[in-house]
Amino acid sequence: MRWSKMLAVAATLLFAAMPAHSMQGVSQTIRLRAHVPMICNVQLQQPLAGVTSADGIVNLGTTQEFCNAPRGYRIILQHPTDLADAAAVSDALRIPLSASGETVLVNSDHPDFKLRHLALDLGDDPSQISRLGLRIEIKY
Repeated sequence: MRWSKMLAVAATLLFAAMPAHSMQGVSQTIRLRAHVPMICNVQLQQPLAGVTSADGIVNLGTTQEFCNAPRGYRIILQHPTDLADAAAVSDALRIPLSASGETVLVNSDHPDFKLRHLALDLGDDPSQISRLGLRIEIKY
């Protein structure tokens, strides 16, 4: 991208140095091409206390997701497999947890930047959560 900037500056200086009468009827096209790396990131900004409420809901905080992949991305919650009847709650949308230990929370088909409130509904048996993780995957 550095060469592109240098070429653009050189072309600008060249046209600025030309007399006005020699510029009449002259048209110029400059094409720039840049490669932007794909960057995807998801972070969980945790609340002050992630305690379980009386109804079995654990407030996990707010996720901040960013992905510039043209075809989109997926966000996956990694969790224990022994949480029967449990679900993730993302912006009031209840998503049942998969028995595999990985549940897709977001399946986007375009680049995006979002903030989402995330909670965990532990169902009828609120037990300790041994581990949780978030992973973002680029769609190629």
